[in-house]
Amino acid sequence: MARLGPLACAAIAAASCGWAKAADLPAAPSLPPASPAEEEFSGWYLRGDVGGGVNAAAPKLEIAPAPLAGPIATQAVFSPSLSPFGMVDVGAGYQATSWFRADATIEYRFGASVRSGPTYAWAGSAQTGDAFRADVASFVGLVNGYVTPVAWYGFSPFLGAGVGFADNRLSSVSVSRPGWNGGFASGSRISFAWSAMAGVDYDLTARLKLELSYRYLSYGTVATGGSDGYPGLAGPISSRNRLASNDFRLGLIYLIGEASPAAAPD
Repeated sequence: MARLGPLACAAIAAASCGWAKAADLPAAPSLPPASPAEEEFSGWYLRGDVGGGVNAAAPKLEIAPAPLAGPIATQAVFSPSLSPFGMVDVGAGYQATSWFRADATIEYRFGASVRSGPTYAWAGSAQTGDAFRADVASFVGLVNGYVTPVAWYGFSPFLGAGVGFADNRLSSVSVSRPGWNGGFASGSRISFAWSAMAGVDYDLTARLKLELSYRYLSYGTVATGGSDGYPGLAGPISSRNRLASNDFRLGLIYLIGEASPAAAPD
């Protein structure tokens, strides 16, 4: 039988010593159990908002047909101003994922008035004539979608957009000039409406969120009814451009669905 050399014997002895020491070592600590996946909300919610709107595009009003024509005078031109709106809305929606939700809202806009005075070009010189005033109110219905790219310590910034309709109404319409006062019948007009939004939600509780948002709203045109004795005029006064508003809103969102476990990471 072949004999082992001195080096081989030394290697075998060292390995035997290492195995004996390894057997004496304590067992490796076990890893802590994986924490359960956090829950995320998925389901229906209710919402309500209050706020105010500042005019972004004054209505360019015109009389159709023009009350004066020919060499004596030209088209009546208004220089209107539209005061701020108040607003309140309610709605319901669905949180589809942690980053996307959609809702439908119905809104009432109130408290605004439009005022102006036409200018007549009389024999080449401009002369200011009548004063015009009317109250403005609107019902706005929108279907909205929101994307929330990230959530951080209860804050969830979002971007959104909406489409729908606006029913704009002019009432208490009056026109006055020296020695004569008259008016126009109330009028309403339904128009296409759209919006673009940005804001942030904050978790007050597990089911209640506070929302602060800015919205640009384009909500159509306005028109009066016919006149009641305006000299030389039977047609309505209407806007040639779309109304638009910069809106600032504060709202509450109440979650009424059930939370579900989020998908655990791989």
